Amino acid sequence: MPGQIEQLKGYAVAAEPELVEHQAHKIKGAAATVGGEVLRAVASAVEQAAKARDLAVIATRMAELDAQFAALKESMKNDA
Repeated sequence: MPGQIEQLKGYAVAAEPELVEHQAHKIKGAAATVGGEVLRAVASAVEQAAKARDLAVIATRMAELDAQFAALKESMKNDA
């Protein structure tokens, strides 16, 4: 997933909402698969912002996406 998040950031910086939408959808699915509900919700919000072509919302959600991925990763490490 770290690579997927980096791709998402690149698409956001390049102002490619169609690619942001697709990548956010992939992250949303991956997060749901491992039980990362908060990360899934943030990815879903990014996906919806991309559908609306709202680049400002996409940009503001990137830090939250990073933080929630880090939290999920830590949680999974502690559960192992």
